[in-house]
Amino acid sequence: MPPGWNEKVLRTLDRAEELRVEIDRLLTRNRIVIDRTRGTGVMSREDAIDYGFTGPCLRASGVSYDVRKASPYLVYDRLDFDIPVGTNGDNFDRYLMRMEEMKQSDRIVRQCFDQMQPGPIAADDSRYVLPPKPEVYGSIEGAMAHFKIIMEGIKVPAGEAYAYVEAANGELGFYAVSDGSGRPYKLGVRAPGWNMLMALPQMMEGKLLADLIPTFDTINMIGGEVEQ
Repeated sequence: MPPGWNEKVLRTLDRAEELRVEIDRLLTRNRIVIDRTRGTGVMSREDAIDYGFTGPCLRASGVSYDVRKASPYLVYDRLDFDIPVGTNGDNFDRYLMRMEEMKQSDRIVRQCFDQMQPGPIAADDSRYVLPPKPEVYGSIEGAMAHFKIIMEGIKVPAGEAYAYVEAANGELGFYAVSDGSGRPYKLGVRAPGWNMLMALPQMMEGKLLADLIPTFDTINMIGGEVEQ
């Protein structure tokens, strides 16, 4: 990594905290924001579970589920952070979840910095990891290693596997089937935005057309996730 990269990241965290505090002061106790978001886009605990909600939208409905706590991966079992949980499952609660989770993300990144040791950040094995760009542009070995990974893929044993992580919108899972070649035989994606998009008609039933805007915003549906 380039010299001073950690100081740059910490400065970015400090600036992000300043902006979060500013947003909090501007919106959280703003009467107009509260009137337009409280009681709109409501999703009950039971319905959120039935629709398969995960992430902040599920937690806003009162369910304390986070993949990083329920099934820790990487170093999450060594980190101390809280799972914010709402009560009403409405647009205002979903906004509060996002605000609180920005605080928790800040805690997580700073703890990672405290625990990180100096050294490389990727394995030095050109069979599985793309070589650094200077090697690709400056040596025949680097160019060949880059070409083989890009064109042939990484060969893994035949079989199937499912892995999932806690993404910004909730559980992001990948189901892969391998036939032993460098390309997946089958690949399925469990995107968190799809479940929340399916629930949008119910969340809008009997509400004003203007309520669609904050509801769509707070579920934070990502178009690229839901293209099936």
